[in-house]
This record gives sequence, C-alpha cells and structure tokens, in this order.
Amino acid sequence: MKKLIFSLSLLLSFSSLVHAQWTTVGNNIYNSNTGNVGIGINSGTAKFAVYQPTALGSAAKNNLLLSSVGGSTTNSVQNNIWLVRNAAGSDFTTSRLHDGISIDGSYVSPQTDTRTWWERDPTSDIQSWGTAASTYLTIKQGNLGLGTTAPAAKLDITVSASNFTNNIKFGDATPGYLAAGTTGIFMSNNVGSPVFTVLHTGNVGIGQTNPQNKLDVNGTMHAKAVIIDLNGWSDYVFKKEYQLPSLSEVKSYIDQNQHLPEIPSEQEMIKKGLDVSEMNKLLMKKVEELTLYLIEKDKELKELQQRVHGLEQKRVDSQSQQCQIDELTKRMEVLTKKTSEN
Repeated sequence: MKKLIFSLSLLLSFSSLVHAQWTTVGNNIYNSNTGNVGIGINSGTAKFAVYQPTALGSAAKNNLLLSSVGGSTTNSVQNNIWLVRNAAGSDFTTSRLHDGISIDGSYVSPQTDTRTWWERDPTSDIQSWGTAASTYLTIKQGNLGLGTTAPAAKLDITVSASNFTNNIKFGDATPGYLAAGTTGIFMSNNVGSPVFTVLHTGNVGIGQTNPQNKLDVNGTMHAKAVIIDLNGWSDYVFKKEYQLPSLSEVKSYIDQNQHLPEIPSEQEMIKKGLDVSEMNKLLMKKVEELTLYLIEKDKELKELQQRVHGLEQKRVDSQSQQCQIDELTKRMEVLTKKTSEN
C-alpha cells in the first residue's frame, strides 16, 4: 500500500513538472523548455516544426494546408502555406510549395484563387509569382519569364492577345508592345505604329516592320557626323588617259535626256531612292570634269587674249605708220608747191 501511494505521488509530481513547462501569462502561453517543439511530429529538428502527415492527393491542384498565420484588419487576412499538386502524380516530383494570401477564409485554392502567391518546385528549379490563376513572373533554371511559366531563354516575354498592345514601357513614354517571333523582334507604340524592328537577317527598321536593308529609317535622321566606307573615288578624271567629253556632247545628251550623263533621272531617284555613297562619287566626278572644262576654257581665253593683244599692237603700229605717211605726204605737198612757185 505504501509503495502504491509513493508511486502515485511520484507520478503526480512528475506530471506536475511536465505541465510546468507551459506557462500562461494573460492571454499568452509560452514554453520554458529549451528543447524543440513539434506539431504533427515528435522529433522536430528545429525549435518549432510543423508537419502535415496526411498524404497529398494525386490529382492536379490537390492541396494540403501546412500552416496559417494571419490577423484582423477589417477583414481577416491570412498568409497560408500549402502543398499543392502541380500535375497529376503520386510522388514529390509533381508537388510544389505554395505560399499565398487568404481573405476572410476565401481565396484558399492554390493555383486557382489565392492572392499574391509565391510557388516553388522542389525538383525542377522553378519559382513563380502571381495571383489567382495568373502567373506574372517565373524563374526557371536561370531563365526569367514574364507572363510564362516555362521561360526558354534568359528573358522570355509572353503576352496574351487581349493585352498585346500595352506590355512594355520605358521611362515616361506611352506604353507600347514588344513582340518576338521566328522572324525577329518587333516593337510598336500603343496605337500599333511600328517603332523598332530587328529581323533574324540582321536588318534593322526604325518606323517600319519589314526592313530590306541593314538599316531602314522611316523618318528624319539627325547626326553630327556620318562616315561612309567607299569603294573607289572619282580622281581618275584627272589622269591623262581620261577622255573628257566635249561640251557639245554633254549638251546633246542633256537635250535628249534632260539630265546630266551618268546622273540618275528624276524618275529613277523617286523609284529607287538616293544612294548617298554613289551619288557623292558621281557629283565629285562632275565637279572634277567641270574643273577641267574651266581649265580648258581658261587656256582658250588666255590664248584669245594674246591674239587680241597682238592685233591691238598691230593696229597701234599701223596707226603710227599711217601718221608717218600722212606727215610725209604733207611734206611732199609743201615741197611740190614750192617747186611749182619757182
């Protein structure tokens, strides 16, 4: 009997010591034990461990609520963490950890209606952010996806057709859109006008969608300097073997064609546009030819001036001779008169 009483006393004392580990202060309860506390697990490896022993269902979107932390504003807001089945399966490879927000006990279906959620895949190195059923951003194995859960490049942007015209903005500019496909990259403003295009061929267009050259600009370009690589120049005009067309030949060509030889006609310029490199070479050639014409005409003018000077000198000489003749004539007349009188 004494042994039974002693055993009961010892048991009660131990029980009292065990319960003494939890202390109530007002509405707060804390544990004075320095060990780990586990919920749903009896061998917690952390100071506080929560474990849901129920197995996750095998159907897509099956979920298990693991923890919930929240409070009251006007509504009851909770930060819930679920295990969710991303695709049908029976093991961990199709499961994800879903961290989302619930309000007033609503929005509690992961991948359906939870708010501002963050989801992590334990096997595929995937993290996603979104709200309800919409995924805004995904990081997959170092690739960043906007609007896609499977980014295939370092930056992969996917836009729905309903929001295609308003998906990119730089600074204070009006939002436009950026599209990338098999032919290249296309950027437009919010009214659908082309802004910038880069084709897979390497052609770049500004203000147009189908550039046919390395750079096509539909608009005005402004620059402090432009350097153009050239293939040859027109200095061959000054070589002795160059056959300079006569001015009569040039005049005949102009009368027949209404433009300078080698220079494109107005119709050609309107149809094909202006090749700045080629046109500068042609214009310089015409300037050099014009210089040769001026040199030639200057030579002819000097020769003419020399001839005129020679004629003028002859005229002066002729006038001097005439004066001498006139003087002699007068003298002869005087002598003749005197002779007659005698």
